[in-house]
Amino acid sequence: MRVLVELGEGIMVVFFQEIKSSILNIKAYLHFSKQSLQKTFLYLILFSSLIWILGYIGVYQNMSQGIAEIRTKVIEEVPDFTFPDGRLEVSGPMPAILYKDLTSVVIVDTTGETNENVLNSYRSGLLILSDRLINKREEGRIEEIQFFTFGPMSFTKDDVVSWLPYFKWVYWIVAVAMFIYTAISYLINALWVSLIGLLLNLFMKTKATFGALYKISVYALTLPMLLDTLFSYLRMDLYHLIFYITAAIYVGLALLEMDKELKGSEEADA
Repeated sequence: MRVLVELGEGIMVVFFQEIKSSILNIKAYLHFSKQSLQKTFLYLILFSSLIWILGYIGVYQNMSQGIAEIRTKVIEEVPDFTFPDGRLEVSGPMPAILYKDLTSVVIVDTTGETNENVLNSYRSGLLILSDRLINKREEGRIEEIQFFTFGPMSFTKDDVVSWLPYFKWVYWIVAVAMFIYTAISYLINALWVSLIGLLLNLFMKTKATFGALYKISVYALTLPMLLDTLFSYLRMDLYHLIFYITAAIYVGLALLEMDKELKGSEEADA
């Protein structure tokens, strides 16, 4: 066990050194271009994990806050209701307006005295009746969902309130989905950057192989991906053009270092 812990610590020390070198030390790209594809893939997975953790912190906080707010609204603002066998029954005066602003509205009326025409005065809205739900989208399209399509299910407001805490399991589903998306995006972005590297390779008349270009592209994306994550916390977007130009600059500088090394070895052999 101790050996495994020490091995893990060693891998993480090297990993963070590689992050630093990929941003601050262009000469390190000579080493990156020559290392095995397995080591490059390990860096890709570890860095994807780091970006995933940094990104998921904000998502987790937003989801936790959102579920807490929904639970509070359901308890305080939603009238008592039952849903026996595909039919909604709501206690209290009707129609009940759950939400309203200048352009949208959410109305509940299970008495049968309100129809979809009540949504005509709004760009969008939701009308919940005893047997169906009517959704008006901003483009004017009307969608209707019949409650009988849910089958013979029954529940009450208290049931809904008790179910909301279980939505925390969604966190894990979102977490796994985010990690898979981050890793696949990293793989694809590295491929795009390596294709840009091929063009630079031709233009600069260097002799890098596609394998070497892909390896350095993985490391060249370190700074752009960190900036992209930082910008997301600042509620800003890192434009795709800046994202790829930053990575391409690292690839171009790495190619210059690789070309210098090649010419130096050729002169030494001569």
